[in-house]
Amino acid sequence: MLYSPAFCGTIVLDDFNRSDSSDMGPNWIEQAGDFQIVSGRASGSAFALMTFVGATSNRVSVDAFPSGTLSYVAIVLGYADLDNSLFIKVQNQGDTRFNYAGFYHGNNVSSGLGSFFSLSSSFDSARMTASLVGGTAYLEFDTDFDGIPDQTYSYSGYSLGSLGTGIGLGSYGWATMDNFAIESEVVPEPATATLMIPPLFGLAITLWRRRR
Repeated sequence: MLYSPAFCGTIVLDDFNRSDSSDMGPNWIEQAGDFQIVSGRASGSAFALMTFVGATSNRVSVDAFPSGTLSYVAIVLGYADLDNSLFIKVQNQGDTRFNYAGFYHGNNVSSGLGSFFSLSSSFDSARMTASLVGGTAYLEFDTDFDGIPDQTYSYSGYSLGSLGTGIGLGSYGWATMDNFAIESEVVPEPATATLMIPPLFGLAITLWRRRR
């Protein structure tokens, strides 16, 4: 290979580390329901959904924590409007551990385009990551926050033609969320790397002549 990734890592868009408030700030648009910040985490009411202004990505992550009642945390990809987005969630059924997950289309509405299933094992918190690669969506859970997914699921039944480019979060039952982030990898195109060779060669010749 002539090149390697210039940057590969996580860019945290919001860590929610600010005073308790019902105002999420200028970076967020509340598209449905209500969100607030409590003790350095974001929390949302029933069927709440918000999008982050100006950010796009096909791989998004957030730390998810259930409430003591039925609740879910969702990552939103490809947001166009409340009826057209990928809504990828983890859910608890009234206890203190997440035990279900789902791939939905729209604001927690499957419309026949989705899958709701039991997790292979339940957990009380996790770093969840949702991504869209080609026509397949992936959901990963890192339950011990060591950077290595413990559970991974996928779904290929989405209708992708109506999607937009927005990203965001969904919530129900005042589950809490922290460290909303995108995964970033900047890699030059091979053609770009090749085009850099002639100018660098010319620069080397110029420096050699000056030394002479």
